[in-house]
Amino acid sequence: MQMQQLCICVNMSSLSAKDDLSVKEMPNLVSPQRRQRRRVAVAKAAETVPMAAFLALALLLATATALGAEEATEDAEADEIVTVVATRTERSLDEVAATVSVKTAEDIEREMARDIADLVRFEPGVTVGGTSSRFGLTGFNIRGIGGNRVLTLIDGIRVPDEFSFGPFLSARRDFVDVDSLARAEIARGPISSLYGSDALGGVVALTSRSPGDRLGERPVGASFRGGYSSADDSLAATITAAGQADNIAASVLYTNRSGTETANAASIGGTGAARERPDPQQAETDNLGAKVAFTPFEAHQFTLGFDRYTSDARSRILSDYGSVVFGTTVNARDADDTRSRERWSLNYRYGGDLVVADRVVATVYSQRSETEQRTNERRTTPARTAQTRVRLSTFDQKVSGGWLQLGRAFRLAGTDHLVTYGADYTLTENASVRDGGTFDAGGAPQREFSPLPTRDFPLTHTTQFALFAQDEIALGGGRLTLSPGLRFDSFDADASADAIYLSGNPGSPNPEDYDDAQVTAKIGAVYAFTGAVAAWGRYSQGFRAPPYDDVNVGFTNFLGGYKTIANPSLESERSGGIEAGLRVGMGGASAEIAMFRNDYENFIESFALAPAFVASGGIDPTDGMRTFQSVNREEVVIQGLELRASVEIGGGFAARGALAYADGNDEQRDEPLDSVEPLTGVVGLAYAAASGRWGTELIWTLAQGKDPDDVDSTSMRLTPGGYGVVDLLAHVDVGTRSRLYLGLFNIGDKTYIRWNDTAAIGRDAPARFTQPGFNAAATFRMDL
Repeated sequence: MQMQQLCICVNMSSLSAKDDLSVKEMPNLVSPQRRQRRRVAVAKAAETVPMAAFLALALLLATATALGAEEATEDAEADEIVTVVATRTERSLDEVAATVSVKTAEDIEREMARDIADLVRFEPGVTVGGTSSRFGLTGFNIRGIGGNRVLTLIDGIRVPDEFSFGPFLSARRDFVDVDSLARAEIARGPISSLYGSDALGGVVALTSRSPGDRLGERPVGASFRGGYSSADDSLAATITAAGQADNIAASVLYTNRSGTETANAASIGGTGAARERPDPQQAETDNLGAKVAFTPFEAHQFTLGFDRYTSDARSRILSDYGSVVFGTTVNARDADDTRSRERWSLNYRYGGDLVVADRVVATVYSQRSETEQRTNERRTTPARTAQTRVRLSTFDQKVSGGWLQLGRAFRLAGTDHLVTYGADYTLTENASVRDGGTFDAGGAPQREFSPLPTRDFPLTHTTQFALFAQDEIALGGGRLTLSPGLRFDSFDADASADAIYLSGNPGSPNPEDYDDAQVTAKIGAVYAFTGAVAAWGRYSQGFRAPPYDDVNVGFTNFLGGYKTIANPSLESERSGGIEAGLRVGMGGASAEIAMFRNDYENFIESFALAPAFVASGGIDPTDGMRTFQSVNREEVVIQGLELRASVEIGGGFAARGALAYADGNDEQRDEPLDSVEPLTGVVGLAYAAASGRWGTELIWTLAQGKDPDDVDSTSMRLTPGGYGVVDLLAHVDVGTRSRLYLGLFNIGDKTYIRWNDTAAIGRDAPARFTQPGFNAAATFRMDL
């Protein structure tokens, strides 16, 4: 019992009970090698991780080490959590030299996740931005790195890229319905030695459901899942059917969601930038997924997969009503935005005993995504004439390719080896168009200040080819495991200037093709002191090839007097990360601490002043226009600490907790990195009835306020205060094949803004970016 009480102390004492998490005692994580580049005020950010967490965890680890031998047997019987993303092979979480989170379908359902933001709601250090705005959710941010620098996969296939340009185009990465997921894995830190370009900040690997996920040994099965959430007045329904006979199995899943804008904690409506309530919106998504698995012979399986995701959102952007742009008043601005993703894939798996491999996985696929965003305006010019204006922006991406992965286990010179090797090939086709027109009251077209239609980058075909290899080596009777890995990536982009690009970007040079090649490596080690205590460490590299829209971007705004120009000399972004941790697991208690430092080089900054014209204030003397260009920055450093623990208290009670702290700095400019989240922690207390028929969990999420001295001095971002939010989850079985899930969120009706969302505030009313106040949700599932 002492052990269990101590584990709770780790989680609870690591966070202040105050909403602003005003804890002050903590060791300074800033490296002395930084040569005192940071201001003393900025260094305050490194004074917020509480010393209490370190002391409590140190006691926990010491106790665990002493008791590890006698608890090893009990620990071995504990349920293992398996991960694939960390090594591309199935491994227990305790066996990998990395920080990985795993969410199963049961976790997703129990936590009542409606979207990818809810998927990481209780994962400190991982966020998804976006509020009830027109464009919705962004992609994942891991330890301060986000956007296309985090590789997101669905069944091993890349999620479409994020792309934005100007006020009317923001194609984001929310192409996933979480009801279709069997599991989600999140690997933190660079991992390009296994996954190639874009795995700079980490990897989010999502796996969709398969026929066997619901069937078990039954020949046929079906389920219905319906839910409601008051946060966005949404209704959701999912129908699943599956069947199997002899050597074939099939499943189909369909989900429909419909709702309105996500509520916030504000009450002031009206129009214009002072509006605090969300802009009205009607949204609907549909997701269809189907799989057919065929096993013609033992050890051979083929799986054909198809899925299609569509979303339609119609918005009245009341917060833009009355805005003035170059003297023209926007009387009304409304939007109709759609996005879709369609994918076919064929997967082959083999498990046998070939000379070159005892397991083989091969996949070929084709995926196409389309984002279309239409904006309609009613305007009044400075001459008091009425106009209507239409803008239609599209971003299309087609990704096709395949990969082959082989593995072989063998024993050599008294050591056990598990070698994984293979090849990846990807062809990506990217296209974007901006079109539209302006019309007077009689419908006559008016002159546009910039040519339309146009492309913001030329048509680009990108080919990537890679070879990779990894060896997991067990030494010392299995106590020590080493996992070196190496990957070679070649990258080739062919850009073509069609008539739309040339007419829309007069005077721009012809786009240039570009190519690159990178070698990335990693080495990891896990050492088990006992069956209950293990230490691990790793060094890993990441890279991101120069994006097509940075290399060959082209845009001229004659009215605004500025332009963007291409930069075919951009270099690939690279990162190197060092991470070390200690794990304890015995009986019903476990804890882990990890410290990391990631160094990023050649970070690409979009729309910087063109270096060739910095001396003239960015003005190109040939045309008098202010000129912007994407450029490489020297170095960014992010370092921090993460802590998590859980314990089964007894009597059906269990507690869990997690904490994440990170500090980021742009070394070239000697400025803090705004993409890094403040100190965040989660504490949960759960109860499960002995019958297994019902359970509940109370979860407390705490986030520290952002110190103004820890924000880029050139940034205009609001620095919100800290907050503490309490949620209550519960489930109860209704009969033998039905279950009801209930959720009460933000029980204290707290008004707060997440740091990630402040990037979008600009001149708008900050209260419009608050999270929902008290809200409730319910889901009912019935298995047939």
